[in-house]
Amino acid sequence: MRRLLPVLLLLGLAACQTPPASVYVGGLAGAEGEPVGNNTVGEACTRQRGGDGASEIFCGTWTQASARVRPGGPAGPAELQTLATASPWRTALDGRFACGAPRSTTILNGEPALLLECTRRAGGWPHLALAASVGGTAWLADGVLPSLPAIERTIGISTGRARADAAVASSSSGAEQLLADRLAARAFGSNDIGNYEGLMAAGSRANQAENAAAAETAYRAALGLQERALGADNPALATTLLLLSLQQSNQGRFPAAEASLERAEALGRRRGADEMLPARLAHYRGLHLLNQGKDAESLAQLDRAADDYARMLPASVLQARPSPRGQDVLAAGDLLTSPQTRSALLGLIEVRRYRALALRGANRPEEAEEALRSASLLARGNRVALPVVSARLARSEAIAFSERGAHSEAAEGLTVAAATFARGVPNTRPVARTELLRAQTLARLGRTAEVIAACRNAVGVLTALRSGIDGALLQPCLAAWHAEARRSPSGAQELLAEMFGAAQLAQSGVTARQIDQATVRLADAGRNPAAGDSIRRYQDAQNRLADLLRERDTLVAEGRTGAADALDGRIEAARAGLSEADDALQAAAPQYGQLVQQAVNAREVLAALRPNEAFAAIVLTGEGGWTFVLRDGRIAAAPVAGGEARMAQLVRRVRASIERTGPGLPTFDTAGAQEIYAATLGALGSALDGATALSVAPSGPLLALPFELLLSGPGDPQRLAEAPFLVRRLAIAHVPAAANFVGLRRLGPSRAARPWFGFGDFRPPSRAQAARSFPGQACTESAALFAGLPPLPFATRELDAARQILNARQGDTLLGAAFTADAVRRSALKDYRVLHFATHAVLPAELACQPEPAILTSTAPNAADAAGAMLPASAVAGLDLDADLVILSACNSGGPGGTTAGESLSGLARSFFYAGARALLVTHWAVDDRMAAFLVAKTLAERTQGLGIAASLRAAQLSVLDDAGRGLPVEVAHPFFWAPFAVIGEGGAAAPVSQVAARL
Repeated sequence: MRRLLPVLLLLGLAACQTPPASVYVGGLAGAEGEPVGNNTVGEACTRQRGGDGASEIFCGTWTQASARVRPGGPAGPAELQTLATASPWRTALDGRFACGAPRSTTILNGEPALLLECTRRAGGWPHLALAASVGGTAWLADGVLPSLPAIERTIGISTGRARADAAVASSSSGAEQLLADRLAARAFGSNDIGNYEGLMAAGSRANQAENAAAAETAYRAALGLQERALGADNPALATTLLLLSLQQSNQGRFPAAEASLERAEALGRRRGADEMLPARLAHYRGLHLLNQGKDAESLAQLDRAADDYARMLPASVLQARPSPRGQDVLAAGDLLTSPQTRSALLGLIEVRRYRALALRGANRPEEAEEALRSASLLARGNRVALPVVSARLARSEAIAFSERGAHSEAAEGLTVAAATFARGVPNTRPVARTELLRAQTLARLGRTAEVIAACRNAVGVLTALRSGIDGALLQPCLAAWHAEARRSPSGAQELLAEMFGAAQLAQSGVTARQIDQATVRLADAGRNPAAGDSIRRYQDAQNRLADLLRERDTLVAEGRTGAADALDGRIEAARAGLSEADDALQAAAPQYGQLVQQAVNAREVLAALRPNEAFAAIVLTGEGGWTFVLRDGRIAAAPVAGGEARMAQLVRRVRASIERTGPGLPTFDTAGAQEIYAATLGALGSALDGATALSVAPSGPLLALPFELLLSGPGDPQRLAEAPFLVRRLAIAHVPAAANFVGLRRLGPSRAARPWFGFGDFRPPSRAQAARSFPGQACTESAALFAGLPPLPFATRELDAARQILNARQGDTLLGAAFTADAVRRSALKDYRVLHFATHAVLPAELACQPEPAILTSTAPNAADAAGAMLPASAVAGLDLDADLVILSACNSGGPGGTTAGESLSGLARSFFYAGARALLVTHWAVDDRMAAFLVAKTLAERTQGLGIAASLRAAQLSVLDDAGRGLPVEVAHPFFWAPFAVIGEGGAAAPVSQVAARL
């Protein structure tokens, strides 16, 4: 996989928009209405009258009209056929609905009418249209299927055939009898459609903000609602499945995305499928392939999609050329009146833009430029001014300028793109990403002040979102701050503090996806409904402010400054509402910052340090990187030479020299361990002089190594007991991020009454159960690895030793078949100070089809599959803990093919911290069972003497190193034996804030 794409979801842009009120009867939503009875599912309906006798009907809680009714002028029964087949009313209907031939019927006890059975193009919901002649006047109506009784009663009241205060007749009309079978087939109401459209809007919003996990959740819920209301085999589900598949693909879950695409394709072959589905299917399959770096295959699909979209567009649209000034077609809608045409046009523009990306990946730059030029020409020729479309085109064109070395033009284009994104999707990741690309381009031009300004814009957005971004995009910002600090010694600490705050926002795609998944799970209430409600309220407040900012920017762009100024009061109120929602979130979920990408300032970190303790953060930014050390009220920073690629190579080398692959142990790579230290902490070695404890926040591949085994100087592989391992100098705790360090230090000790609870002796799944958990050819290897996870024969001994050391009760364990994920969730975990999982923790690098890190529990012999044996990170975040320590003694942060899974292990730690743990003791590789039992027991024993968990682990490790070649075999000085465990986090009160830290 090379890239994950933020994608404009074109399916919804044109087809799911609420139409202008003028299309039907005039916007009446929100006014008080008069009752017109219930619809066929019992929802109360009211009508709201407009001009010229028109009405809108609102049923249930749906905020849009369920039906619309208006007079159509003088007409007898003979004119109804023309109205129903060849009138402006019918043309407007065809833009949003697929309707069958008119059928003769009656309403209001015998008045002639023609009934059209329709289907909404957006969502596939059954709809109806009605043309009737009452007293020589035509009445034209359309609405969702259950609204027919309310439509008929509204016409009756409008024509004097029924009184508003009269009882509703119980007998059905001829029109209702004609629709009886269809009404009986699926029971759904206006509320269902309103919920569906709300979910689709939420999915679109999350997608445009580049939050694929939240978008997936919304689209999956919309799909479930459709399945219940319309049936699982309805072809209308195909569109929602396409949207879902792309969010799965954007999260790197390619087998799941492929399954959704295949189901959409099968539904697309059914009768009644949307005529645009083949183009959309090729479009989204092309993007799915592009996500995987399969450029040639992607191009074939995108070419097919382009041809299919083009066939749906008139020649005048395809051949349109830009004019100096003109109306915005998609905003005002004169030339492209059909939503299908608009959707096809937007699809073709986006396909051409992504063709450029695929061609660039295939090293065909000239063709890429031509594809991008054709996309831009098509958009400008048809005066497409939708902000997100325009912004992405402008950004793509600017990147092309930059690749040609035209950096000034690129900077101008990115300025336009950033401003346009801010207008279309304000305060979102796309805005921040574009500002950082602009900073990168400005750095090439040597315009440092502008670089820092652009960086501050981006950092402000990301900080407010509690969101991270690819570290490579932050590298020009960090370099600019560092250079400015060197040039300005008097203000260096303030600049380094700003640099440190920005560096915390560097985030890999793995970390971003896992944070999003956990946050979405929490917003679904889980064990803490108040926290879930607060998260949703905070997100809603963000959306309200963004909507107002977008509206204001649009008014300013149109020159309507008076109307824009009138919004200022509402914007300020929305800002205040967001601040209140943030306060409420912090009150309801105090540990929320442990889960998300929250940046803390350097002053908070310095204040949290204990005497003789240092904090280090190592941020890898693509080809570069930075090490920060905070200690004694000051910040030091230095670059990491070689960046992520070099560190990944060194980590693979060192891990390969640790892990057992045969009967013997490999020779430990002392040179590699020393080189990692020299490139990171060694560059600021003097800042650690005299320190006795270190909390370190690594990133990227460095997360897959315990820092205790790094060497601060040369070491002889044959005399490892004498090597200068970092553990001999420092007690080391690892943390996912500075925010975790600060948050954990603010916690007091556990108030749980009981000392310990243990889990272990898991029962692995059968091959058949594993295969059903990971179906499909793409997941065959994952299923085999899952079923092949070995038992842990020493686990019960390890648990028993820990239980005795901590004086726990004999029965405080879940073992064997009783140790299930459901049993863990039901346990009173908050009653225990130490939770001990002597079982496998599987990480996505090991099981490619498992999207989240997970703790593996026992699989019931009679279970259909092994899905219930997984306790994933997002579920861990929903546990209720009050633990000083959680032990995971069978993790492996390595992966097949030299990959590493340290980021996933870090994500699992975040979830435990949110749930209420203060520290984790985890393994980084498959460890010798007897040594694992000894290290855990020794660490717990040292902890009972008053040491912190990091110092206790250090004492246990040094006891092995010091006895190597004496009471123990010399081989145990190899890190394989003594260094598999690492402490992640360590809560507890910090020392008082130093005066120097307080001044920073």
